[in-house]
Amino acid sequence: MILKLGIVVILFLTLLALRLHLSIVVLGSGLLLGILFRMGPAEIIKSALKASTAWPTLKLLLLIYLVLLLVEIQREKNSLGRLLQGISGLSSSKFLLATLSPAIIGLLPMPGGALVSAPMVEESLRGENLSPELKTFVNYWFRHIWEFFWPLYQGFILTVTVFGIKAVDLMKHQFYFTLIALAGGLAVVFPFFSKLSPYRGKGERPIREFLEGTWEILLIILLILFVKLPLIVSVAMVVLFSLVLTIRPSKWTHLFLRAFNYRILLILLSVMIFKGLVEDSSLFPLMKTFLSAHRSWFVFLMVFLPFSIGFLTGVNTAFVGIAFPLFLPMVGKNLDYISLLYISGFSGVLLSPLHLCLVLTCEYFGAKLIRVYKYLLLPVGIILASAVLLFSP
Repeated sequence: MILKLGIVVILFLTLLALRLHLSIVVLGSGLLLGILFRMGPAEIIKSALKASTAWPTLKLLLLIYLVLLLVEIQREKNSLGRLLQGISGLSSSKFLLATLSPAIIGLLPMPGGALVSAPMVEESLRGENLSPELKTFVNYWFRHIWEFFWPLYQGFILTVTVFGIKAVDLMKHQFYFTLIALAGGLAVVFPFFSKLSPYRGKGERPIREFLEGTWEILLIILLILFVKLPLIVSVAMVVLFSLVLTIRPSKWTHLFLRAFNYRILLILLSVMIFKGLVEDSSLFPLMKTFLSAHRSWFVFLMVFLPFSIGFLTGVNTAFVGIAFPLFLPMVGKNLDYISLLYISGFSGVLLSPLHLCLVLTCEYFGAKLIRVYKYLLLPVGIILASAVLLFSP
């Protein structure tokens, strides 16, 4: 099993190194995984069709399109520039602007939400000689510093549900990993950001400009937290409201067309097909059997299994929903073990070439994914090593 997973990972990296479009990389790797784990041609086709037409896939495509449309609306009325002016009213540091923007947007747990903050990072670093890969790291990393304890993220909620623990207990147990992630990200970007020129779009009314630039995001958060509306409903309502309120009808068609990025949507579809192939193959029954037969490898498996699923799917709910129930009888409500499982899985997600935010940010900045890893490996390694040292029995 481990050898087969290794072969799939090697194919991932090889196809990426050949600079093929990510949708081809994902579909090719999914096909190999299906073959290695005992799926015939008919089963592979059936699984791919089922994943392509499933409601979660269609909902994801619709949600991402709405996010893209929101980005176009904000770009049309220069919301991002106003947000940066508002932040710069308090500080002219591009260091602060570039890192704070994705961190603020990261409080909203929407798939592909990195697309919202990417234009802010681009605007705040305009005129600086920085690589697309470094910009990708900044946008991607600082958006995800909250997921260790922020209770709105689906993976966190599902973890609390699976183990039957209180959310506040896990929040207290893991919040300092947000500080570790923040420190790791700052350590990576500081050598490049320490000599940036001041941001020249300094605002005169920072509070008003900040609200003008973020009211759509803040309204989405309010609808989710207090009105308890589903994410896709909240985003759709805010997009419609902003479109009607701020954009002339003559521009609507242009914005709808401009928001339709077929490359991004094709990548999303290929990711969901791959995820379906992973779930329908014999991989997970084999993992369960392996886990039962090697109890002495408990710590290694607590790290390896969630990490592998996170890396192969790029989805938090995948490693939680698939790996965690396997460990439930041995872990119980032990917060150290639960945190080790969670942080191991999330580390895999952070490095996954299927992680939507990473994929979409690379696509936005025109970055080479393989080159982004030189920035990612150190902070992810620090986080994972810290979890192993702190939580291992």
